[in-house]
Amino acid sequence: MQGILYDATKVKVCQAFYGICDYAELSREWTDGLWIDLLSDRQLYKELTYYIEHHTFLDEMKVCGYSLCDLYVWQMNRYNLIKDTGKNPRTCNKEKMAMLAFGTMRELTKNPEEYRKRLEYGQGTDKV
Repeated sequence: MQGILYDATKVKVCQAFYGICDYAELSREWTDGLWIDLLSDRQLYKELTYYIEHHTFLDEMKVCGYSLCDLYVWQMNRYNLIKDTGKNPRTCNKEKMAMLAFGTMRELTKNPEEYRKRLEYGQGTDKV
């Protein structure tokens, strides 16, 4: 075993990611799908690693002009709309919103035109 280097970074990131997703009460199927996509997208994986280490977004990655922070805010607005509160209560699971932002970024990279329209045309509410 002498001379063999073992980098456990991906194992630690994986454990932390699954821990966050469990805390956020996201399904194992959804979590597995996002993990597989994260492993194949170096830039998004870097963003996740930074999020796990610093508990904030690196925000280097942008797709159609949107960063993870933008997508997090979009997720929070969706939550507020669904809960019909107009504000973000303490009961909102911020980790879930962050992981959903990663999921939205994944979808945005796969299908930019469709998701850009969703982001730009709002939540389907009436505008005055």
